[in-house]
Amino acid sequence: MDSPQLLFSTGKIGGLTLKNRLLMAPMVRNYADERGRLTPRYLAHIQRIAQGGVGAMILEASFVSRDSRGFRNELGLHDDSVIPGLRQAVELVHAEGARLGIQLFHAGRQTSIQITGEQPVAPSAMPCPLMSELPRALDHTEIRKLVDAFGSAAARAQAAGLDFVEIHAAHGYLITQFLSPFSNRRTDGYGGSVEHRRRFLAEVMCAVRARVGEDFTVTIRLSADEMVPGGLTPTDTGELAAWLETRGIAAIHVSACNYASYTRGYMIPPMAVEDAPLVKYAALVRERVKIPVIAVGKLRTPALAEAVLANGQADFIALGRELLADPDWPRKAQMGQADSIHKCITCNQGCISRLFDQRDVWCTVNPECGREREFAEHATARKLRKLLVVGGGPAGMEAARYAAGTGLRVILCEARAQLGGQLRAAGAAPYRPGWLELLEGLRDELQRLGVEVRLNTRVDCKYVEREKPFALVVATGAQPVRPQIPGVNDMYVITARDLLEGRSTAYGSVLVAGGGCSGAQTAEFLARAGYTVTLIEAEGDIAADAPLDDRTLLLSRLRALKVEIFSHTSLLSIENQVVHLTVDGENTQMNFDTVVLCLGARSESSLEREVLGLVPHVFTVGDAVRPRKVTEAVIEGALAGLGAAKDSNLETATLIPSTEAESE
Repeated sequence: MDSPQLLFSTGKIGGLTLKNRLLMAPMVRNYADERGRLTPRYLAHIQRIAQGGVGAMILEASFVSRDSRGFRNELGLHDDSVIPGLRQAVELVHAEGARLGIQLFHAGRQTSIQITGEQPVAPSAMPCPLMSELPRALDHTEIRKLVDAFGSAAARAQAAGLDFVEIHAAHGYLITQFLSPFSNRRTDGYGGSVEHRRRFLAEVMCAVRARVGEDFTVTIRLSADEMVPGGLTPTDTGELAAWLETRGIAAIHVSACNYASYTRGYMIPPMAVEDAPLVKYAALVRERVKIPVIAVGKLRTPALAEAVLANGQADFIALGRELLADPDWPRKAQMGQADSIHKCITCNQGCISRLFDQRDVWCTVNPECGREREFAEHATARKLRKLLVVGGGPAGMEAARYAAGTGLRVILCEARAQLGGQLRAAGAAPYRPGWLELLEGLRDELQRLGVEVRLNTRVDCKYVEREKPFALVVATGAQPVRPQIPGVNDMYVITARDLLEGRSTAYGSVLVAGGGCSGAQTAEFLARAGYTVTLIEAEGDIAADAPLDDRTLLLSRLRALKVEIFSHTSLLSIENQVVHLTVDGENTQMNFDTVVLCLGARSESSLEREVLGLVPHVFTVGDAVRPRKVTEAVIEGALAGLGAAKDSNLETATLIPSTEAESE
């Protein structure tokens, strides 16, 4: 496609001129140190995104006081020790022609004592429905201290040379908690009427302006619709936006939801939610103000982002997960190379799920995310040295891609007729198109890099002896578990993977055994095809391993499809289409025509043992090490590819039994 014209026109926010209409959205990475300071890892990450051509970057929600953080390794603006690191960030970003801002943040009740070390605080002593921890209501003295903390945080950002600050008044954090009757039940001057509920925000804005001056650019982020009973509505937000414009806010960044409505799927839209779900809210706000409006939320392609601007729905586009997946998104779009963008598949595995587990952010699509220094220092391979990769799933494909990119001659062998491994089964489930997008992207990269792909090729030690590679990547994945119970090998007992990949067919009434994420998605696949489906799970929760919002949406769809669900239920035996079960400790039996097993997987790594002594350098990656998620498979494969390139320059043998990615 041609270069999008509006996306790459200059734009103004307050007194700032941006080289284009693209901003990096603020996303917590958990890359900061324990004191909230930028680390070398974080600085390298910021620099890499700046190099991709974005017009401005908003550093993540940064806590303004010691007790206000929402995540364990979040950035801080709470004391002067953060300023030197921020100055370094400014230098790196300005060198690429971009502007740099930072978000002023207080979690309020949406945190826990495990994170802050203190009881959370809020306008009212009401727990967040998701966090469930009772907060302490702030008194007037504490409110004044927090107002001062916001002002001091803004002053530190200005002192570090940042170009602007954004006040975080969205997503149910402290400022939203004051604004919303959903979370504010005060009867003093900070609660009750609209004017009183806005008082805390008004005082924060005054404190910020007093510390940074009239000319410094201040923006704000709002949840246009909290999507909870009694919460802020789009009408409320339209009126609030007009009020904010009169008080000197330079731009309004429009999001939605709070933690109580997070599972609706609009705060950080997952794979099951359509693209651009929040644009309609940006458009509503834009009707009420003349200052710029920033749209955000699953705007994955340049064509879509350009259309938002062309339709007058927003003035700027914020990219969050899109820049984790491909920091060169802006540069590729400007050069008319949109087809080469590695699109975010919104799986939320590496980023959001890890973040809410208080771990550092990874990216399923981009293994370099958060590892920029490590990948920048990779070796150039000795030419013509042969790497044999066994297994064409995501781990093997990624290993082949990165190894070929260093100059190695790579041969990828796959036992089946197609590449993809379990991505094919995952992508066959309803509402999971991203897995096939990832597969297509990896396949295109292998073709571009000239990787030799051998399908329908089973590799054993004799095959390895004939090929004589200097290094071998074992990416043979895992096989579905069949429990050792009577009748499990009958003809009408099939695996979910075989079903989803089209190698087996169900008939009649179906029992899906195993209620993890894969089992629940298999049940949905069958129910949507018209089967009568029962789903059983030995533990208490269905799809407990799925991201929280995906899980809630999936369970809602299963209910709508009338899938019968039994938890605390185990499979005992199968005989003549009679299935014997234990339900809550009681034995029972049910009749089914087909049983679909989705009871986990067992690693297949025998090749690693068979080639001992035959190959100087051996890496085992992905599910062949231990069945996990696609994110881990991709990262381990990439690291193995780089490791092979490094080892190609060694004269001595190095046996590496496995490569399992670890967070820093």
